Amino acid sequence: MADIVEQKKTYRTLRFRENLKGYVLIAPAIFLLTAFTIYPILYLIRSSLYDGSLLSKKRNFIGLGNFRFLFFEFADFRLVMTNTIVYSIGLVVALVILSTLFALWVNAKMQRQLNSFVLAAAFTPHIISLVSVSMVFLWLLDPQIGAINTIIRSLGFQPFPFLASSKTALASLVMMMVWKGFGYYSLLILAALQGVPKDIYEAAELDDTPKIKTFFRITLPMISPTLFFIVIVATIGAFQVFETINLMTQGGPVNSTNTLVFLIYSDAFKYLKLGLASAEGVVLLFFVAILTTLYFVILGKKVHYQ
Repeated sequence: MADIVEQKKTYRTLRFRENLKGYVLIAPAIFLLTAFTIYPILYLIRSSLYDGSLLSKKRNFIGLGNFRFLFFEFADFRLVMTNTIVYSIGLVVALVILSTLFALWVNAKMQRQLNSFVLAAAFTPHIISLVSVSMVFLWLLDPQIGAINTIIRSLGFQPFPFLASSKTALASLVMMMVWKGFGYYSLLILAALQGVPKDIYEAAELDDTPKIKTFFRITLPMISPTLFFIVIVATIGAFQVFETINLMTQGGPVNSTNTLVFLIYSDAFKYLKLGLASAEGVVLLFFVAILTTLYFVILGKKVHYQ
């Protein structure tokens, strides 16, 4: 009996030591997560409940006053949210479709040596600084001296407004970001295509399955985990757009490119409205969290894992 009790004590001691090792190993990660993620989120939520600016010595507690102002009194907030949603949807849809088509085309012609050059050319914009890309496109899309409108004039057509018109400015930004990002996502999809077992396609050929049906019944389900990852990452990145708007449009013309992150920056660092900017940050946080959850609930069920 004493031996059994002693064995149990030894087992509990060993188990405690193993658990302690695990806690010690993950302690740095927990500390960094708490210091740089959890604490800033809690501070952001707390700050959104107060009034005052960055220069105020004392800030007054106003509860949900900042949120009430955003949703019921701030007329431009709906336009900002609409711009953010339209930009994000347009960018994600364009990236997924174009990246998939490009990856399919490259995958069908992998044996050609030209593809190495094509892949390098497509991926190069991704590694270029976004500031540099913005400055180049700011010159390309200029309505007066831009290279694209110079070519359009030489062909006898009227210049296209691009960033100068409220009707085309947001679409022009989407076009630029698609050019910058689709090469990276194409490589991800191409890697997924390379991982699809060849015998599945051979079986489909033996059954004389049409190529369009093969794509939707075989290829698309097999690469769905990668597409799901791309949708999540591209959506979060689209909601965080700032550099291009700050450098190219400053939210104009007529607030047509003003998005939520740029509004947060303007209220916090231009107008020093820290409480209002914090409330806008909370709205962004919850909107992205809810959207990501919906992705996992709705699209996650359709993802095929091998």
